[in-house]
Amino acid sequence: MLELQIPNGYFQLWKMYLSEQKLDEESLNFLLPYQRELHRVLTLPIDSQSPYHFFEAVIEQTRQHLDCPQLILEMAKFIRAEHFGVLGYMATRSNSVAEALQYILRFSRLVIDGAEVIPMQILHQGKAIYLTWPRLDEKYAMVNELTLACMAHLAKQIFPASLQLLSIQFAHAPQMVRYHYEKFFGCQVEFSHSEYSLAISSDSLDLKSELADPSLMQLLLKQAEEAIAAKPHFEHILQQVHLHIAAYIRLHANVPKIEIIADELHWSIRTLQRQLNTQNSSFKKVLETERMKRCEQLLVQGISFSDIAMQLGYSDQSALARAYKAFSGQTLMQRKKQLK
Repeated sequence: MLELQIPNGYFQLWKMYLSEQKLDEESLNFLLPYQRELHRVLTLPIDSQSPYHFFEAVIEQTRQHLDCPQLILEMAKFIRAEHFGVLGYMATRSNSVAEALQYILRFSRLVIDGAEVIPMQILHQGKAIYLTWPRLDEKYAMVNELTLACMAHLAKQIFPASLQLLSIQFAHAPQMVRYHYEKFFGCQVEFSHSEYSLAISSDSLDLKSELADPSLMQLLLKQAEEAIAAKPHFEHILQQVHLHIAAYIRLHANVPKIEIIADELHWSIRTLQRQLNTQNSSFKKVLETERMKRCEQLLVQGISFSDIAMQLGYSDQSALARAYKAFSGQTLMQRKKQLK
């Protein structure tokens, strides 16, 4: 399975929105070309998965014909645990926010899956905890937007009075006027980052859920492990190289040489280069991308340009500035102001 797969719970959110508008999907003329497949998907178990390209087509048609640019956020308002399948139930029944985050990292394939998907990561910066994942392609903007919105809204349901959402970062440009985002999330919302992220206060990690159920969690954990084991196994070499380089830069405050990453992956340098070439990439391209991601993280922390240059292996601040401008089209100072 190479194509991106999304939870059928997302289709149910779409249907719930139409129902609230007193609309029946079977009577909407613009959906006639999709009716047969829609009927099939909507009768599947809510925790099963379907191809993203079909969902994208249906949502685009709905958004245009109903003149509802904020459709994704309207759908996310209906999110419940079951729309994320077993992982949704695990999140709601976890003992704490920290435990829920660990399950999300471990079992995220049960929600969004595919060869292109790069696993989520958790970053701890100052008093903030970031749940992040990288941008893959602009064509996935819609599903990333919906997933972030659903995660944030469900988190507020689980911890209605205590969870502090600090910021939301999208890797794509706004898909609607900013007002809709700010009203929905109720926190700082930024766009065009190198990664998607949801940030909460580190003080939130120990928050306890009133729905915590250790006995039920054991059953859910077993079910999740069996579901993951049944999934096709694939390793996307490009994502593995990205992850190893990113981890090295964070841990060592320096950039790795190709032989270090090849050794970590148990490959020869030549094999690593050949594998990256099959993905139309190279070690240099991946390294530069991860340098720029780390640069933005360090800018948020208020690290000086010269120290960032040193950590990222540039000869001086000017070399870093040139590299960042070539990569993003912006100057370091412009980006620093945006990130404040």
